[in-house]
Amino acid sequence: MFLCSWAGIRCDGLNRSVVSLDISNYNLSGTLSPAITELRTLVNVSLSGNGFSGTFPSGVHKLARLQNLNISNNGLSGSLDWEFSQLKELVLLDAYNNDFNGSLPLGVTQLPKLKRLDFGGNYFSGSIPPSYGNMVQLNYLSVAGNDLSGYIPRELGNLTNLRQLLLGYYNEFEGGIPPEIGKLINLFHLDLANCGLEGPIPLELGNLKKLDTLFLQTNQLSGSIPAQLGNLSSLRSLDLSNNALTGDIPAEFSGLRELTLLNLFINKFHGEIPRSIAELPKLEVLKLWHNNFTGAIPSKLGQNGKLIELDLSSNKLTGVVPKSLCFGRQLKILILLNNFLFGPLPDDLGKCDTLVRVRMGQNYLTGSIPRGFLYLPELSLVELQNNYLTGQLPQETRKQPSKLSQLNLSSNRLSGCLPASIGNFSGLQILLLSGNQFTGEIPSDVGRLQSVLKLDVSRNNFSGTIPPEIGNCLSLTYLDFSQNQLSGPIPVQIVQIHILNYFNVSWNQLNQSLPKELGSLKSLTSADFSHNDFSGSIPQTGQYLFFNSTSFVGNPELCDSSANLCKYSSTSASEDHSQTGTHSQVLGKFKLVFALGLLLCSFVFATVAIIKTRKWTKIQTNSQKEGVIKILDKRLDTVPMDEAMQVFFVAVLCVQEQSVERPTMREVVQMLAQAKQPNTFYMQ
Repeated sequence: MFLCSWAGIRCDGLNRSVVSLDISNYNLSGTLSPAITELRTLVNVSLSGNGFSGTFPSGVHKLARLQNLNISNNGLSGSLDWEFSQLKELVLLDAYNNDFNGSLPLGVTQLPKLKRLDFGGNYFSGSIPPSYGNMVQLNYLSVAGNDLSGYIPRELGNLTNLRQLLLGYYNEFEGGIPPEIGKLINLFHLDLANCGLEGPIPLELGNLKKLDTLFLQTNQLSGSIPAQLGNLSSLRSLDLSNNALTGDIPAEFSGLRELTLLNLFINKFHGEIPRSIAELPKLEVLKLWHNNFTGAIPSKLGQNGKLIELDLSSNKLTGVVPKSLCFGRQLKILILLNNFLFGPLPDDLGKCDTLVRVRMGQNYLTGSIPRGFLYLPELSLVELQNNYLTGQLPQETRKQPSKLSQLNLSSNRLSGCLPASIGNFSGLQILLLSGNQFTGEIPSDVGRLQSVLKLDVSRNNFSGTIPPEIGNCLSLTYLDFSQNQLSGPIPVQIVQIHILNYFNVSWNQLNQSLPKELGSLKSLTSADFSHNDFSGSIPQTGQYLFFNSTSFVGNPELCDSSANLCKYSSTSASEDHSQTGTHSQVLGKFKLVFALGLLLCSFVFATVAIIKTRKWTKIQTNSQKEGVIKILDKRLDTVPMDEAMQVFFVAVLCVQEQSVERPTMREVVQMLAQAKQPNTFYMQ
């Protein structure tokens, strides 16, 4: 027959009749023709990995010789209410990953030779029929990834030939794991993850001596781990994560000599991590995060030379970081954050070329960062924040490409200059160095960080000017230079960063005028220029009109022309003071202003507290001199009006509705001290 020469078609040698149709992964689509069921001699049909949709031809029962039917990974829908009784030769039925719905078909229980049944990844609903426990010839059963409910039938314990049983994912069963599952003595793979199971782990699971994989994660299992699980001498992967399990890790786990993966994270385990866990010869992945483990990390962890991923974060571990973690030079993921670890980082970490992600923040680590550590070839993320690390960041002369994208060293005790080689991290997206003791100038090489999104060098001792090369960092959305000793102007090149959203230069010694060009950055929604030495007028264009008034306080020579507070220059102010008389008169005046400020703070605070809003004050004054006069105590009519205005604005800041907008008492004192100089504040 000409048909036998077609791709995917195989005929027998005698009658030239079609016995096999295999068009898997041909990227075909559309619906299936009923004519397929007229090929009565078919033994094998494989349509997997295409885009077929619609229902499967209902005449499938005509294919009485059919042994293998694989229709997986398509978009077929409808119910499977076929006449299975005539498919007596069927050995394999794979309908995985389609859109079938309705109840699980009962007809499959009439297939005496069926060994592999996969209904996973569909939309079947209802419960698992107890009669599925009659298919004792099965060696593979999966109904995972459906909308099934009810109880897992204990009758499944009769399927003693099963090698793989998968019931989890998106199903929502009631009750717990039937102890009868422990009868499946030939079981190799058991997956009951993420299907709503409750109650304890049955100790009968310890009878599954051939078990290679046990997945029970993401349920509501409770109680302790049965010691009998230590009998599973063939077990390679054990995942009990994301449950409500308690107690210790059983000492019997020392018998799991084949174990490569152990996941116990997000539970309520306590006690120490057994030393025997560190001595498991084939352990590659150990994740115990988000528990209550105490004590030290076992010193031999990693000595097996196999460790690839370690996550012990968010426990109560103490002691030092073991030196052997990267003994086999295979470690990729090291996460120890949020513990009570102390001591130095092991020098060997600087030689662990396989490391990709390191998160060790929020501990009590001391000492310096190991040489070469930040320049490891595969390293993409480093978090060492909130420790007590000291020393300098070493200048690196090597120019090899770096994959580092996130570096967080904030809140440590690092010192010295920021090396120019920081610019070698061309792929860096987040650089957080705040809260250290860095000194010297910020190197112009930061301008080479053209992928950086967030740059925070606040709360250090940097001096010199802001490098204009920062304008080359066109991807920046967050830029914080605050609380340093920077001087000079704000470089106008910052206006080149068109997506900048947050900009903070407060508490420095920056001077000259505020660049009006910054007002054109429409993305800039938050800026803080306070507590510097800026002078001149606050630009009244663009985004400057939307910045909080507190963004400009603490700049004695800076004034707000929109509030008519720029009529005095610093020169005229000094002339006014010279006309008031002697030095003692000026001093007495300052004391009066200070007292007035405290009085007005108390007055306005009381007023706003009574009416529970500041709207009345704002409406009455309208930020104008005449409005302020109306609400002032008449006994204060001898106080210079300009100074009374400025002190009044300080008082209004004290009662801002949002706490983050209110100045601290220290800032209030500083602002009042500056109030004797005109044109310092304006009210939002």
